Amino acid sequence: MSTSRNVAFFGTGLMGFPMARRLLEAGFPVTAWNRTQEKAAPLAALGAQVATTPGQALERADIAILMLAHAEAIGKTLLTAETAPFLSGKTVVQMGTIGPEESKTLAAEIASHGGRYLEAPVLGSVPQAEAGKLEVMAGGEKALFEELLPVFRCFGPNPRWVGPVGAAATLKLALNHLIAAQAAAFATSLALVQKAHVPLELFLEILRPSAFYAPTFERKLPVMLDPLHAKVNFPAKHMLKDVRLIRATAEALGINPTLVASLEALFAATEEAGLADADYAAVARVIAGQ
Repeated sequence: MSTSRNVAFFGTGLMGFPMARRLLEAGFPVTAWNRTQEKAAPLAALGAQVATTPGQALERADIAILMLAHAEAIGKTLLTAETAPFLSGKTVVQMGTIGPEESKTLAAEIASHGGRYLEAPVLGSVPQAEAGKLEVMAGGEKALFEELLPVFRCFGPNPRWVGPVGAAATLKLALNHLIAAQAAAFATSLALVQKAHVPLELFLEILRPSAFYAPTFERKLPVMLDPLHAKVNFPAKHMLKDVRLIRATAEALGINPTLVASLEALFAATEEAGLADADYAAVARVIAGQ
């Protein structure tokens, strides 16, 4: 694929901005759109065009990449009467986190307007997006995935084709479930030792060389200790959205949702505590009863 193909990038938030920047650095012409335009404006200094409407961005593009918060936002952006006519002949790549059934519905909608569709959610956070080290997982036609490899390699070195539409979306939810569960489990353990006045460093000295240690514990420890002043890599409100998708998908597959329901309750309480825009590790405050 030539880098002369024009890319419309929808959603230039925490993850989308560095991803769009990497496309520009690789030589792809990029038109950026974001609901709050000031988040897309800095890309202009890097060579991007900044569209004022979704239709304007899509009209210029061969490929549309979506890094939007949820399926509802996608519908309000692409599937309106003003924008949908521009989908004909376009390739739409959905890279945010949505449910597998939502992805299948979106694929059908795109096809009905004459476009092609691939889901390609990513695993990783802001540092990985900035460094081009995201895990890209694609679902859809394998030939389309292979056609888009030059784009995906801007985001991560080893893009993977998972299977049909819905497969990659499910895989992403399975992985995000582990992220949410690990955060809640680690926060609970921290609260136990801190409230019992067990030295935190002793707990960590025993944990670090153990078989059940996870690198994410080290990264999230300072956030859990001071979530109100920590850099946000993934907001708690987005984790709550993902956990709700995980629960719905688990229930649809006949999986006992008890654990996921507990995670949903914890992240809902985090949002209710005014921490929706804090990093998801702020769930530690709720767990500790702060």
